[in-house]
Amino acid sequence: MNRTIKQCIEFPLVSILLLSLSCSNQGSRQILPFMPAGPESAPDPAKNGPFPVGVTTVMLQDDTRTDKDTGRPRPIPLEIFYPAVQSVRNGPFWTYELAEEAKDQDLGDKYDKIVEAGLPGMATRAVRDAELDKVHGPYPVIIFSHGSYGIRWQSVSLVVHLASHGYIVAAPDHEGNTVWDLIRDGYSDSSTMQSAPYRLDDVKFVIDWLIDQNEKKGSFLEGTVDGRDIGVSGHSFGGFTAVTMPCVDNRVKAALGESPAIKASTIWGCDLAKYPVPLMAMGGTMDQTLNYKDQYCSYREVEAPAKYLCQIDKAGHYTFSDICSLDLLRLSKELDFGPAEEALNDGCSPENIDRHDATVIIDHYATAFFNWKLRNSPGSKDYLSEQDDPRFRPVTFFDGDPPDWPDGGCVE
Repeated sequence: MNRTIKQCIEFPLVSILLLSLSCSNQGSRQILPFMPAGPESAPDPAKNGPFPVGVTTVMLQDDTRTDKDTGRPRPIPLEIFYPAVQSVRNGPFWTYELAEEAKDQDLGDKYDKIVEAGLPGMATRAVRDAELDKVHGPYPVIIFSHGSYGIRWQSVSLVVHLASHGYIVAAPDHEGNTVWDLIRDGYSDSSTMQSAPYRLDDVKFVIDWLIDQNEKKGSFLEGTVDGRDIGVSGHSFGGFTAVTMPCVDNRVKAALGESPAIKASTIWGCDLAKYPVPLMAMGGTMDQTLNYKDQYCSYREVEAPAKYLCQIDKAGHYTFSDICSLDLLRLSKELDFGPAEEALNDGCSPENIDRHDATVIIDHYATAFFNWKLRNSPGSKDYLSEQDDPRFRPVTFFDGDPPDWPDGGCVE
């Protein structure tokens, strides 16, 4: 019996009259417009799920890891997107403003440059600090890892969509390799590679924390985290994080990399020929930052319980995020972003597929994949194929191995 109904039924009879209105209101707030994915249900993954979405920020720190220069514990700012109660379905919706978010960062005189740039906000369908729907939990967990010099809310379209389908999505900042580090210190190749082991430990820490909060009495997340069904997703270098995590933490049951650096996972112990969990990779044919041929050929090396490749024609590197909407190129004219400046146009130009069209495709396949593997929805597997819908014309979808790369193949 679910907790809410049990509470309403078992409360002492003398109090029923006083509680009847409260229980009625509580129940009505939790009625879903349709069932989320499950053993007997497989909703359309391209459409918004049955839950409104809440978002909250938690500032964590890992006391077991300290900064070698400052001696302070490693900070892990964490954005949590989650299924919310039905009463917030119409908002008010949160908008991320880079200038506002930068107020809490130590950026020196660079902060004024952000304000002067007048960058647009990143609108979302999430409600800040909304009440979490505890009636329909516990929920599977997805950890999202941002790209190199990205930020925890860089792919908000995807993570909000996943949360609407009944997931708790936790997205940490990887300190030392965020947009704040790029703005303050400029671009550094060494920063990216040094970030790799920290990223993996960040994700482990967040998984530990979520499971602990599930058991903690009075916690915001009490009783809502399904620690048996955990997936990891990520973009670019975060795609490396997603691909690598199942090889270093057996609690992870499925991995999804968008424009992923798949091959880099072998440095950290992944044997692609014996990959332990289902894997999905998404890539764009016009990706110039991580050459699509490398993604394609690395994917072909993977032997996994199940694997899928979603290829999107004319998609660039940042098509698989919401970074383009921030217009960071405007800021780069005032600050030295080095090679990162050129990359910021990769996926954001008129030559690329329209970002909103790409979002439908990305949301569809990511949600179908996780619904099948983390919500035990066998019917959702039917969505993992090329769709007879004009919106999906740019997609070539591979279940298993694609053919060898043309014009010489993957090994030239």
